[in-house]
Amino acid sequence: MNSKLNDIRKNKAFGNMLKLSFGNIIMYILPFLVTPILSRLYEKEHFGEWGVFSSFISIVTVLIFLGYENAIVKIDRREEKNIVALCLLLGCSTSLLIGGTFVLGKSLGVSFFNSFPSFTLLMIYLFFFILHTVCYNVSNRHEQYTILSVNHIIQGGSQGLFRIVFGAVGLTVANGLLLGTVLAQAITAFFLVAFVLMKIKMPETKPISFLSMRKCAIENKSFPLYDAPASVLSFAAFNLPLLILSAFFSQSIIGCYSIILQLLLLPMSFVGSAVGKVYYQEICDTEDEGKIKQVTKKVVNATLLLSAIPTLFICLGGDKLIVWFLGDKWHEAGSMSICLSLWAMSTILTQPLIPLFRRINKQHILLRYELLYFIVGIGCILFACNYRYGFATILISYSVGCATVKTLLFRKVLGLVHLSLSDFIKSLPLCILALLFFIFRTWEL
Repeated sequence: MNSKLNDIRKNKAFGNMLKLSFGNIIMYILPFLVTPILSRLYEKEHFGEWGVFSSFISIVTVLIFLGYENAIVKIDRREEKNIVALCLLLGCSTSLLIGGTFVLGKSLGVSFFNSFPSFTLLMIYLFFFILHTVCYNVSNRHEQYTILSVNHIIQGGSQGLFRIVFGAVGLTVANGLLLGTVLAQAITAFFLVAFVLMKIKMPETKPISFLSMRKCAIENKSFPLYDAPASVLSFAAFNLPLLILSAFFSQSIIGCYSIILQLLLLPMSFVGSAVGKVYYQEICDTEDEGKIKQVTKKVVNATLLLSAIPTLFICLGGDKLIVWFLGDKWHEAGSMSICLSLWAMSTILTQPLIPLFRRINKQHILLRYELLYFIVGIGCILFACNYRYGFATILISYSVGCATVKTLLFRKVLGLVHLSLSDFIKSLPLCILALLFFIFRTWEL
């Protein structure tokens, strides 16, 4: 036992995952702890506005760098400055394009642009997101996981604090949920920019030029051709349903849906994103297929266990605890959490494994699965809305459809590194049990 513990302590990947996981836990546990306060300070309509705002930025921020931000970790060190400059240029250009689209849409009287919660906060958020994301990936490349962990803590703490303060003072000039998010993004952007400028020394290269950036872009063309579209489809399949549902249901219902999404994504944010980032770094640092298989097997074992826990919790009575946690006016949230629990399980299971496709240059395969995920997910929502099914039925169909595609993606990941389900015979029963409880609880709705 002691030897196993010593091996774990000496495991570099485990240590890095632990650092990022701790930061992620603090980043999201603080807003989680203040959620019952926010649910009483703000109305459902405020959360509805936040849902529309966050869904839109989640889609556009995936596309803003055309996928090149993921190349920062993988690219040759001599090209590091060029890829950073390229990302900054693309980020600013696409942000201006988004801004111009909003101005044009408003002038033409398009309802979406006219009813969007806050165009000003959107543009401010995008500016700081560009700085934060580029510096985050540079820090990840240089394995500055302690700093990234501190960054997560600052972001989670400041966001929760700002939201409570704005809600308590009854801010009317802007939605406090939106403004708190933007200010937290700004603070963490300044923090990482200062760290990168003062502490990280990039390799000496030729002066940055459009020619060198163009060469860098061509050499890494698989990212905009496959990686970015796949990410956009994945995030669109997750975020577009809220935008579509807002056209059929009240802001009150959308507010409940929005807050449940935040709660269901907490397990993914706690450990999943940290595992994914360190997993990407680890498999990029080796050419040994055996090591890639070994690291992937460890990650899959972890995600199998983690993915089942939220579904089991919700289906074994956690839905009632969620309503108690949020307050009586959020009574619809319990049934929504049950309906979406299967989707959450499949997302938590597969999301940390996505970097494998980038590492082995198989983004075109990922693109096919994400296209199928988008078609099935959005198709289920549109079909159910068109035939005026109830909200629970819509969410169940969406959850089952998306989980089916994610299961196929999971099988493909295993195949790429020559693994099979039989390699995880100890971890799978918990997922099967969670699936059975999901079927039982949704049958009652």
